[in-house]
Amino acid sequence: MLRGSGLRSVKNLASRRFISTSNAQIQYTSLSNGVTIASEINPNATSSTVAAYISAGTRAEHPYNNGIAALTTSILASGYENGVLLSSENTKEVNGIIAQTTNGNVQEAGKVIAKILSNPTAILEKADYASAKTRLSALAESIESNPSSKVLEHLEASAFQGYSLGLPTYGTSESIADLQAEDSARLLEKYLVGSNIVISASGNFDHHALADAVDAALKVEQGVKPVTKTASFLGSEVRMRDDTLPKAYVSIAAQGESLSSPAYYVAKVAAAVFGDFDHHSTIAPYTSAKLASLVQEYHIVDKYTHFSKSFSDAGLWGFNAEISNVAAVDEFTHFILKEWNRLSISISNAEVARGKAAVKTALLRELNSTQAVASDIATKVLLTGYRASIKEALEKVDAVQTADVKAWAQASLWDKDIVISGTGQIEALLDYGRNRNEMAMMRW
Repeated sequence: MLRGSGLRSVKNLASRRFISTSNAQIQYTSLSNGVTIASEINPNATSSTVAAYISAGTRAEHPYNNGIAALTTSILASGYENGVLLSSENTKEVNGIIAQTTNGNVQEAGKVIAKILSNPTAILEKADYASAKTRLSALAESIESNPSSKVLEHLEASAFQGYSLGLPTYGTSESIADLQAEDSARLLEKYLVGSNIVISASGNFDHHALADAVDAALKVEQGVKPVTKTASFLGSEVRMRDDTLPKAYVSIAAQGESLSSPAYYVAKVAAAVFGDFDHHSTIAPYTSAKLASLVQEYHIVDKYTHFSKSFSDAGLWGFNAEISNVAAVDEFTHFILKEWNRLSISISNAEVARGKAAVKTALLRELNSTQAVASDIATKVLLTGYRASIKEALEKVDAVQTADVKAWAQASLWDKDIVISGTGQIEALLDYGRNRNEMAMMRW
């Protein structure tokens, strides 16, 4: 027991040391073709990550080629070459080619990334396109077969109907089946241009040496970053009732904040005020949020998670829940939406302080590896043009006051349209009008 405890302490100490030193100023280099190289040096990192991200994702797709961005990136970024492990990351707005390696091999990782970006067509021609489609289709089906992830995917699709932001991140089985290598070529021709690429890196290395290695090997055309149609939120609902499932899975959200919104961190704090709850957790009886104490005595909900999800030009703010007591679905949605009302009128300083602490903890926890840091750098630079340091982010969270949360809720939640998504045994999830009316209350 002592040895196990000691190991955990060493691991936690290493994690804290990583976070405390991963706060250096980001170093930038702009190449002549428009590509940006951005890195954050961490002297305590035991390995390094170099990654190339392009602004594409489903924002570069339509319903008939949905999944092409994720498919193309997964083909380009796979395998092991010269001490560099390749993988990919795909979201609705960016696609990343990730190279993980030792600190001493960073220049080689930069050359591997440059080689992929310089001649992606050759890699696509040699790849087994059919097998890659099969793997992506299996991933898309796994998301659709998991009720919780299915509800969230359809929540976004309903909220942003008619916009590419609402398309599934990995496509659907139907859309993937029709994809061809020519679709990948067209995607790369339009989106793989200098001004639409950020090469990010994190670890213990020399930034200028990495930049020189990439610059010498990279052959990418200059080009203007493609314009993306701004997404618009639509109050709506989607119901996928399935009484063969053991629970009800429900998600409700209002329009949230974009990544560049001045209220970005205010919305994060507002979501953290209600936080997460898991009835089966050993600490459930000690969860301090008022909402948790309301729902746990009579086991109204198994678990719920509040979120504030932001994209470049839009956002969603809401919750996702699993409910085995399916007769209590309406009671749960009533309690939770009434708590949302409280954000506008009676939220306390103590609740906001706890929410701020939770947001800061989450920010630090999310950036606990070089890959996570590299991903955060590239995503923020591509989508907003700037990436705040951890210190800046924590200061912005600390600056949020109770009055800010109330003002945000009054402007963004009180009597606003919502989007609803549900699957499983959702007979007790009452109609849209009933839940929409819960977004306000009589005041006197």
